[in-house]
Amino acid sequence: MPFQKIDKDLDLENQINESIAYFPIAGASTISNFRAPDSFVFIFFEAAKGWHEIDFTKYPHGNNQIHISFPGQIHSWDTQPGARGHKLILSKSYIEQMLPLTKFIGIRSNNFPVIELLSKTAAKLSREFELLREEIEDPEKKYSNIIHLRVQIILDFISEEMDIRQEHENKNIHPAIPAFLQQIDQHFLKEKSVSFYAEKLALTSNYLTTLTRQYLGASAKELIDIRLVLEAKRLLLGTQKSVKEIGYTLGFKETLAFTAFLTKKIGKAPSDFRNQHNTVYRAGQ
Repeated sequence: MPFQKIDKDLDLENQINESIAYFPIAGASTISNFRAPDSFVFIFFEAAKGWHEIDFTKYPHGNNQIHISFPGQIHSWDTQPGARGHKLILSKSYIEQMLPLTKFIGIRSNNFPVIELLSKTAAKLSREFELLREEIEDPEKKYSNIIHLRVQIILDFISEEMDIRQEHENKNIHPAIPAFLQQIDQHFLKEKSVSFYAEKLALTSNYLTTLTRQYLGASAKELIDIRLVLEAKRLLLGTQKSVKEIGYTLGFKETLAFTAFLTKKIGKAPSDFRNQHNTVYRAGQ
């Protein structure tokens, strides 16, 4: 089966009902503000040039890269001709029910959206994807348990790479910092005060802010607001909800308060931000 262009699959991805979906991918593609399906998406680029913007942060494409998409994220990309690789889509329910020990169960934010692999490591992962592809493309599909095991191997492989990077990162950071960021992801829709999170971490609000300034260059309150702004952008570009509905979802009782908050943070009112971005993706030819 020849590789398919990346852009051919986007409409299909949004309608996926199965727990596991695999697509061989290759070729050029240009997309603006595509909302990821309600699933985890793992893209392994064996070769690629261009860039990939994930939740408004741009990452350069490169050979031997894993790109990891969490449910609800907003993506834009410009992938140049010659790209090739593999795309694996797993529903949240599949991971929760069939892979209860995977680290993706407990991760609420994607700290490693793009992972660079050594050539030797990438070759191993490429073989695993090819074996999964063979099982999925079997017309008789008698060996569904083998498909499940192949998926588990790939996720274990990716998890190990993430663990290596997490261990390296945590060597130089206070343990309260990753705990604080995890707590924000869990509670930011309802809790926006520094005191709430400081109490959760058995710290004073002042000391928590001292730590975040030291390690992340921002106050604790600024980090809470950053997460809130990110979710506002996701909802504005990735849903058809009204500005009023989005404000209410984010914990603002009045639309004017939400508008004032976002305008202060990004320099644009919610409706202006939405209007200035094309929310209908444009697939490259």
